[in-house]
Amino acid sequence: AVVSTQSGHYGRASNHLSKGNTDPTQFSAFLNKLGPEKMEGNTNLMLLDGTQSMLWDLRGWETRYSGQNQPPYTNADLLNELTPEAKILVITRDPVQRLYSDYLYFNIGNDPNVTAYGFEAAVTKEMNRFHKCLETQDLKTCCYDTQNDPKLRLNLGIYICFIRDWKKVFGGNILVVSLEDYSLYPFPTISRIFSFLGVSQPTSQQLEDFLQNSIKENSRRKSAVKEGDMLPQTKKALQDFYGPYNRDLSRYLEDTRFLYNYQ
Repeated sequence: AVVSTQSGHYGRASNHLSKGNTDPTQFSAFLNKLGPEKMEGNTNLMLLDGTQSMLWDLRGWETRYSGQNQPPYTNADLLNELTPEAKILVITRDPVQRLYSDYLYFNIGNDPNVTAYGFEAAVTKEMNRFHKCLETQDLKTCCYDTQNDPKLRLNLGIYICFIRDWKKVFGGNILVVSLEDYSLYPFPTISRIFSFLGVSQPTSQQLEDFLQNSIKENSRRKSAVKEGDMLPQTKKALQDFYGPYNRDLSRYLEDTRFLYNYQ
């Protein structure tokens, strides 16, 4: 967990950014420094969690609820039970590029078959398995199926499946932005996020300082860069696979930016 505040203990959110502070404060360290007794009734305190897998990770639900076709709850339900006024920020990426990046990041160096050709074989196998699942189950069941290949997490790019579950619970308290928008238009995207969170807007200079001092996380390793891009036929197959789900998400959010304009 990371900690920020609108005022007080760690300064306003905009001041936190202007200092180039990109290191998250661990929640346990925060409790030791502040003390839980100071949290109760402190309306200026804002707690932030950056767990990416929170959106989708329900691994093990089949064991806990054997005999059911799909999970009886989601992480959205659990979080809402604890913090019903939470605000949820989801950042998506072109699912085709996300899948290849994810595949290289977690597997390269551990498996000699992690190449563009190995990726093509894995994609074909996993798409066939997913389509077979859809022959007998609905989309939600197949998306949360823990039999999905952990080396090629095809289901994670079906954003509509997970975002719909969160939006049903949190309604207007969820904001979905694209990584591409953040990369191309960082100032308006960050401003939009700050407005959604209800924190004070940073100045242009503070944003400039923040972006210059930011550290890129999960950048491709040299070995992954050397591997190059995925094969053209793999890219086309994945665009065909994700295209309908992108269109569903675009309609659901009423935002054409999530179409990703596959040609």
